[in-house]
Amino acid sequence: MNFIPIFTEPNDCNLWSTCYPEDEIDGELRDIYSILMDERWSDNKYLFDFIKQNEEAFCDNYWNGVSITEVIDNIHSEIAAFDKELYNADRNKLTNENRSIDKIFLKLHENIYSLNTFNESYRKAKPNIRRAIIRFYGIELEDKTLIITGGTLKFKQKMIGKNFDIEFKNLNRVQAFLNKAGIIDRTGLIE
Repeated sequence: MNFIPIFTEPNDCNLWSTCYPEDEIDGELRDIYSILMDERWSDNKYLFDFIKQNEEAFCDNYWNGVSITEVIDNIHSEIAAFDKELYNADRNKLTNENRSIDKIFLKLHENIYSLNTFNESYRKAKPNIRRAIIRFYGIELEDKTLIITGGTLKFKQKMIGKNFDIEFKNLNRVQAFLNKAGIIDRTGLIE
């Protein structure tokens, strides 16, 4: 497993992406952020198939009256807007329309009414758009550097089920790797 900076040089980068060994092609690393944003979520056939496979969630009242074509168009708009927002946040170019990385990536579980503090470093993110579909998941290191571990498309109110389970397993997998390698901050990613 490797990690690469998404937008900036390693020493200045606050936003990193995971490169899973199974995504490597002919010895070339491929990171999960690029796979999702540039390949899967940009591919109309992939999106159509994903929606069809998750039709029960898509048929929720939340999407009543919205066509698959409209949803796919929304996803394409979200990709462009979210990529720009993440780029600006990583470059610390905050404007009235942009949030900082710590405002984009929120705690996965708020634990407001619980003493459960497990997975305090797990984060989730979505575009700053009404009824956003894109979701990213990541791990925040001690110095606030964030590693994206994966993402999915959300079609129902609560993130439960197969797609969320896959993302939670990725969070646990990357966290176990970081723990074993002793990586606690950006310096560990660069070395």
